[in-house]
Amino acid sequence: MDEELLRRLRESSGLRLDREGRFFHQGTPIEHARTVAVLHQGLHRAEDGRWATRIGRDWGYVDVEDAARFVRRVEPRGDRLRGQLATGEWVEIDPATLAAGADDALYVRLPDGERARLTRAAQLSLAPFVAESGGGFELRLSERVFPIGRDGGREPVRSQDA
Repeated sequence: MDEELLRRLRESSGLRLDREGRFFHQGTPIEHARTVAVLHQGLHRAEDGRWATRIGRDWGYVDVEDAARFVRRVEPRGDRLRGQLATGEWVEIDPATLAAGADDALYVRLPDGERARLTRAAQLSLAPFVAESGGGFELRLSERVFPIGRDGGREPVRSQDA
């Protein structure tokens, strides 16, 4: 296929990922569970740093409203966190990267350095471990306390004491 045509097709994929982790194609929600799973599994950074998704050998750019990665489930493990991503994969999460953003959404930094938004269910599962402290909030796991910082958007997530 002509490289210029291929570039234009990738640019005009019509795919969008909203701040709740829902995919849309040309404004229409994609609701088929397997299709959504494949789109999440195919998410990657293209060579130019933009988000794209791959299905088989083909890929196209994705307009990402907020974060491209989502943690749908969190399990405290001692003084660490284990999270299940939208792809189904489980990863270890450094609790010191937990940060609050707009509309009280919580974010973490994944082991690969990417920023991920916690789904509402994942956030609720942390509620028993979050406490108010000095005008802010902190995460209490085992004997350790992690201040919950402010999310810097697309910049690296940092805790208040970083």
